[in-house]
Amino acid sequence: MNGWHLAVAAGLCVALMACSRREGVFSLSPVFTAKSDLAASAMAHCVTQRWGQGTRRLHRGKSGSTITLRAESFFSGAAIGLRLEPEGRHTRVEYFERRFTDPLYWSMVRGCLDLPGQRGATGASASAPHS
Repeated sequence: MNGWHLAVAAGLCVALMACSRREGVFSLSPVFTAKSDLAASAMAHCVTQRWGQGTRRLHRGKSGSTITLRAESFFSGAAIGLRLEPEGRHTRVEYFERRFTDPLYWSMVRGCLDLPGQRGATGASASAPHS
């Protein structure tokens, strides 16, 4: 093996490692941000009910008053997440995707936002995160 072969092999190894890193879904910017009149726990319960049958590895976490939901899309295994932070009488809702996923998961969150008495989405995307 000469120097050229070693350089190519090293380059391939570096590229493979870069493509396979396992950063969390919450290390990205949110795809969608909204405010909800629901308490963070009620919003988390609503989304958990909706994501329960359509995702894999659904996990709910809590740190202080912030609630996080993390799961994998059912067919492609893409990481999705939801961060819920109380802000006064409202809850800040942030939806995350590791890579593009079916709009179904975002629409499930939107369904919880559109419950009677909710104001709906504000911020970055009012209709869909990928439109």
